[in-house]
Amino acid sequence: MWNDAMLKQILVGYDDSPAAQRALEFAFKLAQGFGCQLQVVYAAMLPAGSPEATASLMADSTALRPGLSQKVLERAAQAGVKAAWKVVPGSAGDVLLAEVKSGSFDHLVIGNSGRGTLARWLLGSVMNEVVEHSQVPVTVVP
Repeated sequence: MWNDAMLKQILVGYDDSPAAQRALEFAFKLAQGFGCQLQVVYAAMLPAGSPEATASLMADSTALRPGLSQKVLERAAQAGVKAAWKVVPGSAGDVLLAEVKSGSFDHLVIGNSGRGTLARWLLGSVMNEVVEHSQVPVTVVP
């Protein structure tokens, strides 16, 4: 039986796609219901460049998606949910699994892009990778 103490910190993968927007809204409801916090993570595939340029871009994560963090955090405040925004360099699957491995999260919420079978086979699927390898329960929002 689940109780309020079971979920304290939820991780949400976010890239501003329609699937990610649905996942974020679901995560807000989950956080409201359990009275827990959200960590919203944006996985950033950075262009090749010098370590200094990469560090500079990461330090100013608003350059990656201007206004996105503010939009997400304002929406969290409207939902009455305590949330934090984080940009992490890397592919979405690798970033989410590394964040989960950090041991800080009880649950992971991701969106399903709705790609067909052929596209998943050719391009891979973040959803499949994460569900297969996550160390915490995963909710996939259609």
